Amino acid sequence: MTALSKEEKQTVFREQLNHLKENGYITDQEFSKLMQAQGAYLADYESPEPGRKMGTEEVQTQSTTQPKPKPKPKPKPDKKKKERTPEQIRERNITWTLILGVSILLITGLIVATSQWDQMGAATKVVSISCVSLFFFTLSYGTGRFLKIKQTAFAFLTLGSLLIPIIIVAIGYFELFGPYLSLDGEGRHLLGLMGTAIPLPLYLRHAFVHRSRLYVWIALLFLSLSVGFLLGALPLSLDAFYLGLMLYNAGLLFAYITLKNRNHLELFIKEVPLFAQLNIVISTLLMLFFYENEVFYSFNLLLTASVYMAMVFVYKTKEYQFVFSVMLVYAVYQLVENTPLYAVDSLVYALIGLIYLGFAFTFRSHTFIEKVFRWTSGVVSLLAFIYITYESILIKDESSSWLLLVAYLVIMVNYLVLANVTNHVIFPYFASLFFFVSAAQLWDLIKVGPWYFFLFTAASLLFLYGGIWTKVKWLRELKDSNLYTSLFVLTGCLYFALYDLQYGYSALMLLIVSLLAFFVKKSDSHDDRKRTAVWTLPSGLLAASVIFYQKFLEWVPAYSEGYSISFHMALTGGLLLGLHFLWKKAKEGDFEMSTFYIAQGTYVAAMLLLLVDDGVDPILVRPLLLITGIGMMYLLVRYSNKTCYWSFVSVASLGFYTSLISPLRIDSFSNILMYMVFAPVLLIAVGEWGERKSKGMRPHFYLLGHLVQPFIVLLILLDQLGTENVHPVLLIIPLTVYVFSTLKAGRESGTKTMLYAALTTGYLFVVTLPKELGWVEIPYEYAFLASSFLYALVWFFVSAQWKKRMEWYIIPFSILGLFVIISDVPFEAEGEWMLVLAYTVFNLFFLHQRPWPIVRFVPLVLTFGLWEKLRVFWTDVDMIVVLALGIVLLLGAGKVLQKRLFGPGINADAYTWTALLYIGYLNLYTLWDESVWIRVLPVVLLSLWFYLGGKKCSEKYIQNVFYTGTAASLYGAYLMIVAAHNDYIPDLIIAEIQTLPVLFVLLFVRKNIWSAAAETMNYVQFAALLFISGYLVLDAIQSHTIWDAWIIGGLSLTSMVAGMQLRIKSYFLIGMGVLIFNIIYQTRPYWGNLPWWVYLLIAGLVLIGIASYNEWQKQRSESEKPMEQKWKKLWKAFMNWQ
Repeated sequence: MTALSKEEKQTVFREQLNHLKENGYITDQEFSKLMQAQGAYLADYESPEPGRKMGTEEVQTQSTTQPKPKPKPKPKPDKKKKERTPEQIRERNITWTLILGVSILLITGLIVATSQWDQMGAATKVVSISCVSLFFFTLSYGTGRFLKIKQTAFAFLTLGSLLIPIIIVAIGYFELFGPYLSLDGEGRHLLGLMGTAIPLPLYLRHAFVHRSRLYVWIALLFLSLSVGFLLGALPLSLDAFYLGLMLYNAGLLFAYITLKNRNHLELFIKEVPLFAQLNIVISTLLMLFFYENEVFYSFNLLLTASVYMAMVFVYKTKEYQFVFSVMLVYAVYQLVENTPLYAVDSLVYALIGLIYLGFAFTFRSHTFIEKVFRWTSGVVSLLAFIYITYESILIKDESSSWLLLVAYLVIMVNYLVLANVTNHVIFPYFASLFFFVSAAQLWDLIKVGPWYFFLFTAASLLFLYGGIWTKVKWLRELKDSNLYTSLFVLTGCLYFALYDLQYGYSALMLLIVSLLAFFVKKSDSHDDRKRTAVWTLPSGLLAASVIFYQKFLEWVPAYSEGYSISFHMALTGGLLLGLHFLWKKAKEGDFEMSTFYIAQGTYVAAMLLLLVDDGVDPILVRPLLLITGIGMMYLLVRYSNKTCYWSFVSVASLGFYTSLISPLRIDSFSNILMYMVFAPVLLIAVGEWGERKSKGMRPHFYLLGHLVQPFIVLLILLDQLGTENVHPVLLIIPLTVYVFSTLKAGRESGTKTMLYAALTTGYLFVVTLPKELGWVEIPYEYAFLASSFLYALVWFFVSAQWKKRMEWYIIPFSILGLFVIISDVPFEAEGEWMLVLAYTVFNLFFLHQRPWPIVRFVPLVLTFGLWEKLRVFWTDVDMIVVLALGIVLLLGAGKVLQKRLFGPGINADAYTWTALLYIGYLNLYTLWDESVWIRVLPVVLLSLWFYLGGKKCSEKYIQNVFYTGTAASLYGAYLMIVAAHNDYIPDLIIAEIQTLPVLFVLLFVRKNIWSAAAETMNYVQFAALLFISGYLVLDAIQSHTIWDAWIIGGLSLTSMVAGMQLRIKSYFLIGMGVLIFNIIYQTRPYWGNLPWWVYLLIAGLVLIGIASYNEWQKQRSESEKPMEQKWKKLWKAFMNWQ
């Protein structure tokens, strides 16, 4: 194939660029630049260099043999945020400082002149506003000419310019030109035209001179307002007024097309698209709410829609296509509702979707526009359906209308076309949905049979032909949607028939569903649907049989007596089992398998219903169903070859064993209990025997036996509450079973489970035995204690492995027992509390056999309940002594038994931390004691706790925290002692005595504890000094004496001197701050009576002065600033302080 010539290449490239430009990927300017670049490239590419020519020919030959790749849209470069230079930032700050200062001065002047405003005449007020405008113009000239701050000059120029239309509005408001040209006069539109047209040339000049986008927008805005006021001044109707506005918007569009290549108008042309879009949006919003003639209004809407569509191509704004679509629909609505087309409005609205499809076909070369029109067609058709349905049913009361049926069919055809021309999944579903809508409308017209059965029949036909059998090209896209929507309708109709208690129709529908499932299995190619159909067929037959039971009762009411639903379900299961053999004979393997399992599930459900079905004969039918169920479950095990189904055999066996209670005439509860206690024994024995013939049988019988046994034990316990109860020795049987199972269990988990069950059963035996022996005076709570010591006795004589197993039970059991005893036993006997302490030590002994330091908290914390009960019998002194001794013992135990206060991991020293809780508890008894030395005891013990705890911390940081706590606790004790002796300390210095020792504590902590964290301690020292100074100042203000002022002044001066001598910033700064505050506070009567606007005036002058000073400083060199250099040196030296 020959290489392309230069002209051919240029032609192909131009066509590709045209395609990109028409679809909105590139702009006109980008199109021109790319064409110029292509021309320059081809000029260099066709150079006569031999090497290059051969290479290029080769590349061209290869490129012609390969398919052309689709052009990709040019990625838009990321816009970088414009960074300002330090000089620009400084000018900006100066500008805003000047503006703020001038604004404050103006506000001050306004406040001062407020009292004189009402005395001015109308002309004087207008002249005042004009003078303000002239004042802003003068400021603009001054800041631009002398201070050379362009931004400030521009800001004042803007303020002065924007006051011009306000002056004209003021003239109209005060009627200086007479009542005609006033805000309420007949010439108000002419006044508005003057207010917008007069300053318009000035704004145009500002835009060109300053190249300002702000003035471009102001000029365009005033141009639009001028046009609006001009149209308002003419004798036009409201609709003609909006027509004029739309023509003006179209004129802006035309002006942009014709003038966009004029370089001298580039500043305006760049802003026209955005402004024109905003302008037409506002005009459209106004037009939508205000109109007079509906027909004229509809034509205005069509014209507006056309303008929006033109903007899509001119301004490359694809979003306005949506506005065009909405306005077109609204225009058609207005046209139909106000013309003779109203008679066939349903059909017209349904056809709108096809109109949008026509638009999509017309603009098929524009991919985005075509796609949007297709989606719009779908959305509009849906909205049309909602509207015409609402209008026909609720407004016109014409639900049975052939025209409405035709409209629904048109909408269905519309979605059918969309489903074939697009690849979106939603349109096929809408087409199928409107098939059923049309079917429902057809039934409403012909009324054949119940509506739900009519729709069920239509869904069945659509399911078979439209979802499985169809070969029509236009319907192939709808196969899945037809299938799934039909299933939804089938389900809905069946649900309604059941809800309406139409059992006959419901059973017939389910039979049809089974028939549909058979056709799906035979005709469908989808494997998942085939697998579903295999299970749906027997499930449908089962559901049909169950529902038919209600209909059968209407024919044979006696069927519910003696047989009931359980027998009916079992009979259904048997029939399905027979169908299973028929499928097996017909060699339908899938249906054979599914029918068998459904039959088994049905029989299982029948046996479960026996639990709640009282209509079944308990003498013959119930045992017969259960023994037949054993056979059915055995068939399940053999058919599936899965040992897990032995569980069903075991449950059926237990059910059969239980059902023999009625035939054997066992009446009393005790006899039933003695009969049922052997059920686990029988199950375990059958499991042991059956394991020899069928491997895998024993675990399931074992599991069921042990699931039943706890309930039997519970029933024995409940029986003990009565007077005629079985002997507790009956618990020996489940205890023996648990011991046997413990020894026979193969896995560790089974061994532990059975062991713990045996231990629990032993405890229950201990609980119930005293009542049978007459030992009623012993509280039952002590059964925990007795059981724990019995377990401990066994624990001492077993091997290490069994010890570890028993510890997992003994520890939580004993903790629970300790909790129950402390909670419920009243401790009336003397020394009985010593038994509880012994039980606590018992718990701690076993806890030390395990590395569970966190759990040791539990028995220690439970002792608080013991002290709470003993406080009723003991005095506060006794409690204080015992608790203090307890704290010392706990701290000693923690020091001996635990080397670390916490860690590693989640471990902690339970004794030391419980001692902290004891200290808090001790404080409850010492808090209100008269002696301060008793009250201070918990604080001293707390300091001891911090000290000992710090010694057990390995991390230096945490150790320092604890030592700091020791110092803080001692300071707290000091405060308590000082507070107790307040009567002996003068009020003038009480605050200083309380707070100043904090400084010595901080000094000690800083030098001896936190010496490695000097910088952090500086902040802490600063915060403490700040708090102390604030406290002392508030105390001095409350006292309000000259001596307080002298003390505060002396302390602040001392702090400043100490800070200067020791080079400590916190002492110096806080001392200076307090001294200044003291001076200001004492001189408040002299400066507190000035008017508030004086402060406002000072603020404005200060701001203007700062801005002027900074502008003056810009013109000076670094050598001309000796004072600033000296301040920098002082500041640098100050920053080196602590």
